[in-house]
Amino acid sequence: MKRYGRRSTHKFGLTLAFSRFSEVATEFQRLRLSPPAVKSSSGKRTGEILRFVRGLRLSARVIYILRDQMSNSALEVSWGHLLDNNQASCSPECDIIIHERGFVQKWNGNDHPIMDFRFIEAKKTRAVVSCKSFLADIDCSYPKDLRQFGIKKVFLFAECCRSDKFQTLSNNAKKAGYAGLGCLYLTSPDGSVFETDETIHMKFAKAVGQVVKH
Repeated sequence: MKRYGRRSTHKFGLTLAFSRFSEVATEFQRLRLSPPAVKSSSGKRTGEILRFVRGLRLSARVIYILRDQMSNSALEVSWGHLLDNNQASCSPECDIIIHERGFVQKWNGNDHPIMDFRFIEAKKTRAVVSCKSFLADIDCSYPKDLRQFGIKKVFLFAECCRSDKFQTLSNNAKKAGYAGLGCLYLTSPDGSVFETDETIHMKFAKAVGQVVKH
């Protein structure tokens, strides 16, 4: 595994806001290098972490980072569904939601939660972050779907994508209406080399940080 980045020249406060992404990137790089799955005698795949669980872990780590970043504001960061203004319909996916304080309902939230899932009113939402694993293309319809809930800022964050595709994906995300694209790390075309680019982390943290000011 190879990891490299660029020397930071940014203010210390901004560096604190995005530096934890590098720590999470290292964790997920190691998970991606774990032995490949094999099929047991019953035909089930064993030896790898379920993709669903990896997705939950990614969302959770990003939420913790954003909660720290938003801690000096009046905003909260939750995992859950949006509710429309009539509280009659839920958003099509579970997302990271940056919102004003409060919620309509939470499931399994307590002092030691196994699950902390919240239903947030769309009118109290400042932004949504959609998390993906390996990003190969852009879901162009999703920002449009959330506009029906009145959501104007939708960010896209991935565990990783190919280094030679990132700029194209970023451009396509912007054209589709996303407020920004970030990822933990980049891979070479054959997946043998990993690159942690702190510039990507910084731009994402800075873009999300603007949510507090509007």
